Amino acid sequence: MGGLVGTFMPWRWIFVILLPFLFVSLVCGLKTIHQVTPTEEAHINPLHVLCLAVGFVCFVFALDRGGSAVTAVSNGDTSATTQCVIAVVLLLIAMAALLVFAWVSHRAFSPLVRLTVLRSVKFRWHLLAYVLLQFVTIGYGYMIPNASQLGFGASVLAAGVVLLPGALLGAASAPVSGSLLDKFGPVRPMFTAMIVGLLGTVLIAAFIGAGSSMVMFGLWYFVYMLGFSMCFANTMTCGMAVPPPELKADGNALFNTFQQLSGAVATTVMAVFLGVAQAGHGSARDAEFVTATQSGAHWGFVFLAVVMVCAILANLCAFASKR
Repeated sequence: MGGLVGTFMPWRWIFVILLPFLFVSLVCGLKTIHQVTPTEEAHINPLHVLCLAVGFVCFVFALDRGGSAVTAVSNGDTSATTQCVIAVVLLLIAMAALLVFAWVSHRAFSPLVRLTVLRSVKFRWHLLAYVLLQFVTIGYGYMIPNASQLGFGASVLAAGVVLLPGALLGAASAPVSGSLLDKFGPVRPMFTAMIVGLLGTVLIAAFIGAGSSMVMFGLWYFVYMLGFSMCFANTMTCGMAVPPPELKADGNALFNTFQQLSGAVATTVMAVFLGVAQAGHGSARDAEFVTATQSGAHWGFVFLAVVMVCAILANLCAFASKR
């Protein structure tokens, strides 16, 4: 859809086109979502919400400013020091806000999220694996279309379509992964899937380079999505099986919150890889700029492969944990 809009319409139409889908979703939700259990007395503390918002936003912007500082150093720009100071200040604010959130949550009668759910070692490892898997997927969702256009000469439409087969495969495979988990338990299906996903990341990092075609991009991404789709939802399923019933909602909140944060961080980090590589190498379509973009994409793909290894290790630690 993004490729079609970018090719044939003004880019703002992507938001207009989404409106009917959101409306249909609203109608379906109103018709089918019902309260089947008794509600509980709970209060939303504005301070808790504010601390989380400030902490997460400042953290993402700290990464962005840090990348700008590195880019400025690459260009010999005198603003590097200023950008670095801003990044450090934002990071300190983020840490302070999150520490305040943890403190007030611990003392509150009705906290926004009961952090006691994190006392489970198994839950923490599954949560980390889930966050890292999301990081890799969103990282590819940003890097592949941008690298395709700026480094490999693809059109806007081709850069969008290259992700389509993998995305369709992911949608089709997710229900199958649940059935395999029911039949064989979590360990064998999930680790087989994660090894396939790792294979896809390694193939992308090793074989995407100068002269690569969009077919190769799509093929290796297809392999990665086959593995990802078979383990991503199951990682959350295994994590949510750990907390007691009274903490299920809090565990679900943490999974969803960190999923969104991971996507924002992945986009920022991949943009930094490209920005640092492109710094001082002319403008788009210059041969030097194209080569620099290919180099930045390559190291971004290597980084995503390393993150995938960490996700596998996190799930391994979760299954090895007895607590």
